[in-house]
Amino acid sequence: MAKTFKQWIYHKTKSPKVIGSNEFETMKALGWSDTPADFILIADFGIDGDDPSQVQVLGEAIQGVKDAANGALNINAMNKKELEDYAFDHFNVELDRRRSVKKLREEVKNLIKG
Repeated sequence: MAKTFKQWIYHKTKSPKVIGSNEFETMKALGWSDTPADFILIADFGIDGDDPSQVQVLGEAIQGVKDAANGALNINAMNKKELEDYAFDHFNVELDRRRSVKKLREEVKNLIKG
């Protein structure tokens, strides 16, 4: 059975909320998405929708924020490898997996706090 993580979901007319990843397919059928990008108007950001490079940069920024927010929800459920990947992907920091999972979680939480 796949591990269940917490994740943010978004709706066109409702406030974002946190669910278990195992609930996503049901919520998706009700109009929810796993990314706010599905409901954002490019023009609200002063982006020229006809400029693919500007649209891509905006999309990557939104994806990065989404991934960071979902990851932050799950720090206490991540194993050493997941913590290592998260720290490298979001902070370009390599963790020492010889340390305890408790210490690695503390280190990642400190990275998030800045």
